[in-house]
Amino acid sequence: MEEEIELRDYINVLVRWRKLIIGLTVIAMLVTGLLSYFVLPKEYEATTTFLVSNPQISNTNQFSTYDQAMNPLNFISNPSIETYSQLVKDPSFLSTIISENGFSKELTPEILSKKINVTNSKNSNLIVVSVSLNDPEKAYKIAKIIGEKFPKYAQDLNKADMSWLVTYIESQLQETSKDLETKEKVYKDSLSTFVSDILNTAKQELQKKESAYVIEASKLATDELNLALTNLIKATSDYQSFLATPDNITVLTNEINVRLSKFTNYQSKLSDLKISIETNHAKLADLVSQISKESQFITLTQSVADSQFLTQLVQDNPNFKELVHLQMESTQLNPLYEQLKSNIASLKATLAEITSEQREVQNMSTQTLTEIYSLQKKLSEKQVTLEKLQKNLDLARDDYSNAFSHYGDYSTMLSLNTGGLLARIPTLKSRQEQLISLKRELDEAQANYNIAFSIYKDNSALGNIDIGGLIALNPTLKEDQLKYLSLKRELSLAQQKYDLLKTSYSQAKILGTMNIENIKLALGPIVPEKPVGPHKLLNVAIAGIATLFFSILLAFFLEYMQGSNGKKEEKT
Repeated sequence: MEEEIELRDYINVLVRWRKLIIGLTVIAMLVTGLLSYFVLPKEYEATTTFLVSNPQISNTNQFSTYDQAMNPLNFISNPSIETYSQLVKDPSFLSTIISENGFSKELTPEILSKKINVTNSKNSNLIVVSVSLNDPEKAYKIAKIIGEKFPKYAQDLNKADMSWLVTYIESQLQETSKDLETKEKVYKDSLSTFVSDILNTAKQELQKKESAYVIEASKLATDELNLALTNLIKATSDYQSFLATPDNITVLTNEINVRLSKFTNYQSKLSDLKISIETNHAKLADLVSQISKESQFITLTQSVADSQFLTQLVQDNPNFKELVHLQMESTQLNPLYEQLKSNIASLKATLAEITSEQREVQNMSTQTLTEIYSLQKKLSEKQVTLEKLQKNLDLARDDYSNAFSHYGDYSTMLSLNTGGLLARIPTLKSRQEQLISLKRELDEAQANYNIAFSIYKDNSALGNIDIGGLIALNPTLKEDQLKYLSLKRELSLAQQKYDLLKTSYSQAKILGTMNIENIKLALGPIVPEKPVGPHKLLNVAIAGIATLFFSILLAFFLEYMQGSNGKKEEKT
């Protein structure tokens, strides 16, 4: 209710002050209309469109003078569209247009800049320059002059910038040339005769490691061959002695075959008994299912008409005539239930007999299997002994063969997986590891000598930081190499800088003589016939809406003031 009362009050206020609200709104719209139609000057717009060739995507990144010197083609020949848009409103350019065309009395660069609007459509290389003035002829003339003068103005700025850049690159080129000569002299002076010292040291180390390796390899191969021959003689003797004893492996095999035949027969019989038991169980389950559906007793329903005695009694006695339709129930054993019960008892007896026979056969099968396991164990022990002797003999032969090959070629002992006695005898294996270590040291010494020799022949090999050899082992030599690489890197960077500046200098000189036209007039202006301003109807609409809101606020304010005065009078 309170909300309805408040809304009604607001509406009453608007109704009471409606004349004021409507009057002020109409007056404001009339005044605005008169000003727009008869007082405000008309404004005309002439448009010139430029086409920018291969502009940069953006000029938001800041680049140094050195970057421009290294890449003059990127920074001079391809300004961005934003750059051209700013140059159109450049005061010096506008000042030239004003002075050369007699507009000095009417326009200044600041005023003309405000009358020019530069736009660029997204993803487009077109620049649209719009000139808005009260005089259509003057707007057209200025737009036309901009279209004619601006491409030449932008081209002249590029040339001036390029001329300055050529001078800057030339000074940088002279400084870089002097720095390059200094670094080249220091680099050549740093190469000394230390490569000869590396070669002599590597040669002495190689001879020392080679002598130690040959002595140890000869001793190890001789000891291995003697031990392998002794083991081969012993293994041959043990194998021949075992073969000379009575051989009972064949007898054990025959006994196992006989018992396996019995065990097979027992298993076959057990399978038949199992099938019979499963069949009888299935029959028993079927009978149990049938008997579960039958009742042990059945109830029979009879009427008086079914009994001759009762029928005769009813006929003889008139008082019993009403009992003719009387029915009686009687209970007796179900013959089908008794038959099923008898069959179940017979099947259970049969299953008990078969199960008893199954246990007997199973016991005999288990006993026969135990005997087979015992005989197989004895046979396995005999076979294991024979196989062990055979393996020992084969192993002794392999050991002798490996030892003989090691004795003929020391390099075959340099693998831990070479087999033979070197893999099983701890003392020999330890000596083999020592021999492998000596060979590794010998290979390293040979590699160091090869690297030293390659450095001696070609000093450029020092440029590889991972060259290895004695340089990697000797801290002093390593430090000398790092100094050499640092000087070489500095020389290379200085040479690259000089080459880049030289190329940039040539490009800049060529660009300075070229007339690069990156911006061209795409579409010239036409004399505007219709004004683009002022927007009369829009001005009237805005004035009406603004005055309407102001009138409403004024009405509420006046209503409030009247209410306050009324309360003061009541109090007095």
